[in-house]
Amino acid sequence: MTAQPGKNPYRPGAATPPLHLAGREPQLARFPKLLAGAPEIPANMRLTGLRGVGKSVLLKEFETIARNEGWAVVRHQVEPRHNSEEAISLLLGQSIEHAKTRMSRYRRLRSQLLEAVEVGRRLLTVSYEDINFSMGGAGEVERDLSRNLYDAVETALDTGHEGFALLLDEAQVIRDDTTRDGEYPLSMLVAAVNALQEAGLPLALVMCGLPTLRANLQRARTYSERMFRGEVIGELTGNPGAARDAFVEPLTTTSVTADDGLIARVLDEVEGYPFFIQLWGAELWEAARDAGVDRFTTSLLDSIETDIYARLDEEFYAGRVDTLTPSEQDLLMSTGRCAYPPLRSVDIRGRSDKSEGNVNVLMGRLTEQGVLYRIQKGVYEYTAPKFHQYLERRLAALD
Repeated sequence: MTAQPGKNPYRPGAATPPLHLAGREPQLARFPKLLAGAPEIPANMRLTGLRGVGKSVLLKEFETIARNEGWAVVRHQVEPRHNSEEAISLLLGQSIEHAKTRMSRYRRLRSQLLEAVEVGRRLLTVSYEDINFSMGGAGEVERDLSRNLYDAVETALDTGHEGFALLLDEAQVIRDDTTRDGEYPLSMLVAAVNALQEAGLPLALVMCGLPTLRANLQRARTYSERMFRGEVIGELTGNPGAARDAFVEPLTTTSVTADDGLIARVLDEVEGYPFFIQLWGAELWEAARDAGVDRFTTSLLDSIETDIYARLDEEFYAGRVDTLTPSEQDLLMSTGRCAYPPLRSVDIRGRSDKSEGNVNVLMGRLTEQGVLYRIQKGVYEYTAPKFHQYLERRLAALD
């Protein structure tokens, strides 16, 4: 991918693919192998990482790979409103119906070619009734979901595809409620997919989300650790290496260059996080254009660094605080005065005037809303990189 002449070659944005996707070669190489192993080996993958590391970008790449490998694909971003058994089943059912319509059009366009496809590749060797019987005490909503997934695979094979892949982004928002009257949407989804895969259906599931996704899956079904290939998507490293490539490669098709000193400083400042690399690059590009220069230098960065942080704080961080309740905001700001990493409940209680019980409740709510994630009991980290420094800047502005 190359930028149009004169256009900014950096792409800071939510799930916006960069011109050069650096450092994700291992995952991009493993995914087609995962698909090729299906249905004998379940083609499931779990992508986890902090905000801004490029998980959603990678998921989009997986969608392209799956289509190129002949799979029918549905990719969907899950929202908190989908966190119930009925809601997630309805969402996936509607998405699958749209996918089946697209597959039918695909079949008509390839009708002559499909005549040459082996009949065995177009038929499932197990009926839904067989799978339904094996599911025992499953509820009606789970059976509806299983039926929809079965139909998706059946339609995919009937239209000449290798199988059906379901790619879910922000999947950490789907979690079981273990209270007495709670629902179990994640358990339902995992169990339905597992039942179909055990029956030999070429069905792939990729779940992408914050680090809490792993624990959610483990609590939902203990066998999920064996069901998913786990991929932790972290920051980029290396100068030379992937971090440098992510910053420098977008410039290779332009007339603009960057000093080594500037590159080293940017990489040190952004700590290898892909979104930050794109943001710093985009701001430097605009500053160079405004100044009429064709070189990124440390002096150029000096002139705009305050503006970069202002944009970062407003676009990336502020919304994570402003959408919270006053009590949640108050406790979160208290964490900015604690030692980090990690955050410890005992330290937070020492910085807050709230009771121990109130602190625990609020920390749980901050975790549920994806601001924090729990490493172990009483120990937390932020889901957004460099968020502690943001809170420190915000506190300094209030003092």
